[in-house]
Amino acid sequence: MKHLIKPGVYEKLFRDEQYRKYECLEKLGVVFQGEIVDIGCGTGFLYEYISSKHGFNGRYICIEPDYGMLKIASKKITTPFTILIQAYGEELPIREELNSLVVSISTWGALRKDKLVLQEFKAIAGPRGRVVITGYPRTYSVSPSDLDENYVYLGSCIDDVFSTL
Repeated sequence: MKHLIKPGVYEKLFRDEQYRKYECLEKLGVVFQGEIVDIGCGTGFLYEYISSKHGFNGRYICIEPDYGMLKIASKKITTPFTILIQAYGEELPIREELNSLVVSISTWGALRKDKLVLQEFKAIAGPRGRVVITGYPRTYSVSPSDLDENYVYLGSCIDDVFSTL
């Protein structure tokens, strides 16, 4: 895969911004606990954030198509309850109904925008799980709530935030 941005540069440029998004998501009611499936995990900022802030020790599934990003993430994520998977968000090799929090932060502009992707995220989350998707407003014209009535707009945290409830 060709890098849109080199993983090391991404680390330096986006950590603070991503942390601000996570803090804002918590203010909007997103609880980072239990099992988390992070679609588009990048270099593992979310894991880094929840581990340092909440002492996270749940199962964390990190999905990222870019090998270089995963390589950096693997150095940060040291818990035995972690699975790192090189895959695209539209082609997830994960079983359904994990009853987990499925997050896809800052990826909506890069994902294929169709109802099937949103349904797959919900299927992975399971009946007691939740899906949270964010995207920078200028990177998309169709929102998750335009495609699937089960997704609602929660607000803006640099990115627009959509969630199943």
